[in-house]
Amino acid sequence: MIDSLTSDHAKEEIKRSKKFSLIKAEEILAWLDDHKEIERWVVIDDLDLHNAQVTKHQLRTHSQTGLTMDDVHKLEKMSQSRGLEG
Repeated sequence: MIDSLTSDHAKEEIKRSKKFSLIKAEEILAWLDDHKEIERWVVIDDLDLHNAQVTKHQLRTHSQTGLTMDDVHKLEKMSQSRGLEG
């Protein structure tokens, strides 16, 4: 596991509006571009990330309940399929 953070691409308008979901996918893809050794990945988030490439790797949780055991089971299924492939 690699321990690092995505870079912050938020412009002032995004920070004011708090619509970080509009740039999260861009930040994730930039991080992946910097870490070409990553072959399998998943994004766990409760937001619509507005990007088809990232969405197919996303386990979308519910904003009020967070990660549940059902989500963990979905992650297990994703890890056995193409869902976590690069």
